[in-house]
Amino acid sequence: MENKETVAESPAPETSELPELERLRGEVEFLKAELEASKNKFLRLYADFENYKKRMVQELESAQRNGKFDAVRALLGTLDDLERALGFASVKPEDLIPGVRSVLENFARSLKGLGVEAVPGVGAEFDPRYHEAIGAVEGEEGKVMHVYQQGFRYGDLLVRPARVVVGNGVKEAEGSEPGAHSEKN
Repeated sequence: MENKETVAESPAPETSELPELERLRGEVEFLKAELEASKNKFLRLYADFENYKKRMVQELESAQRNGKFDAVRALLGTLDDLERALGFASVKPEDLIPGVRSVLENFARSLKGLGVEAVPGVGAEFDPRYHEAIGAVEGEEGKVMHVYQQGFRYGDLLVRPARVVVGNGVKEAEGSEPGAHSEKN
């Protein structure tokens, strides 16, 4: 009889395990569906991000193209002014200097309109961030005494350093020729 009781007890645990097994199968199916939904969501987000990257590259290229276009448009007036100056020079050569001065002023205004500023020149403190020293002469130490080539910056960016001559701190000798120093300026 002991054997029969053991057999009788065996079916009882199996029937109690069936609802647990069904519950676990349901949970597995739920988790599979949740995983599939998460996978689909990830793939959509990945595709959206890839499209975003492509769109940003296109927008950057467009912004660069528009910036160059604006710069060219601003500088075309200078080209026109130079052509007119040459035309007037052949008729009245004495009018060339005022015409070129006017072209230079218009060009400087165009650069300023684009956000380009001149680097400080004669009389300014020498600043290695903006100046390239190409020589030294008698004069106040550390001051720009002469500018050979104007420098320009665009906001915080240096477009071109100014090529300058800097004072070396030595005072002019009293017996020196007064015009010698002024010719270097």
